[in-house]
Amino acid sequence: MKKIFTLLSLFFIGITFAQIGENVDRSASAQTNNLPEMTSHQKAGSSMMFFNPPREVDGTEYLFDDWKNYAIIYTEDNQRFSLKNINLNIKQNVFVSKIDEDSLFTFNFNNIKKVEINGKNYKNYYWDDDNRVYEIIYEGKEFSIIKGFKIVEVTGSANPMLSRTRDRLVRKWFYYIKDDNGIRHFKLSKNRILKALDLSEAEKSRMVDYAKRNKLSFKDEDEVKQILGYN
Repeated sequence: MKKIFTLLSLFFIGITFAQIGENVDRSASAQTNNLPEMTSHQKAGSSMMFFNPPREVDGTEYLFDDWKNYAIIYTEDNQRFSLKNINLNIKQNVFVSKIDEDSLFTFNFNNIKKVEINGKNYKNYYWDDDNRVYEIIYEGKEFSIIKGFKIVEVTGSANPMLSRTRDRLVRKWFYYIKDDNGIRHFKLSKNRILKALDLSEAEKSRMVDYAKRNKLSFKDEDEVKQILGYN
């Protein structure tokens, strides 16, 4: 087994530092200095200027709720690197590792084959002018079932009766099938999965019997992995 190197060995991967937070006092001072000079009428208090504070937002644009995620990065030249504080920025479709409270290490996919996080595999695919990270649900010779992620921004309402006064970031996911024809939306179901498989009717029948005996569903992604692994 190849030795798992540390993160410090990733000399070929670009690093960007995202500084978190701003100096509020400096920003406010700059805004004040840029204001037009008040007339004597304005100084008397006949007009006022308001600055709306930024809206608070619930939720996160990251796939995982925290950064305590064990990962192994597999490169195209058959090397492996491990780290314990990785996350996926869904909006930017990049993996990032938190170096400290103010800095993030951003990975690019120039030499990365896949990223395994907490036992699940993720790959980057480019299709139809879209570059996106997908979780691998099933990977076979004829096709793969993959899972894509998306952030939906839900705007809050000023109406207190609606109980959603704050904006929210909502994480959503969708299933896709990847084959020689590209990537397209896919629904987990027995008929669709069996149709995609290049198997004889007898082989498909044995697979269905296996699912019934073990009470496995073709609609559950973890159980689909087990069903397809039986073949």
